[in-house]
Amino acid sequence: MPKVGNIHFPYTPAGKLKAKAFADKTDQKVTHKRGGSVKKKKKKDKKWIQKVSKSIKKRGTKGKCTPITKPGCKGRAKALAKTFKKMAKKRKGKKRKA
Repeated sequence: MPKVGNIHFPYTPAGKLKAKAFADKTDQKVTHKRGGSVKKKKKKDKKWIQKVSKSIKKRGTKGKCTPITKPGCKGRAKALAKTFKKMAKKRKGKKRKA
């Protein structure tokens, strides 16, 4: 993005021309932002539900958040219960429409 002093100009041919004209008028230099590195996206874990279910079975915490208003249902367990509830609601909605 062309920049003259503290003023930014759009990164278009017209913006570049305006930046150059403004720089000449104010006796300043046109600077451009340098590109940075792009982070790689993490791969999505496609089997996260299976892993969570296995963990719940191993720890024996099935039904901990049934219902969600239970006193012991807090933190990550509550968030997971809400996620499962949302997924079930979405799945049931698809069956009704078909």
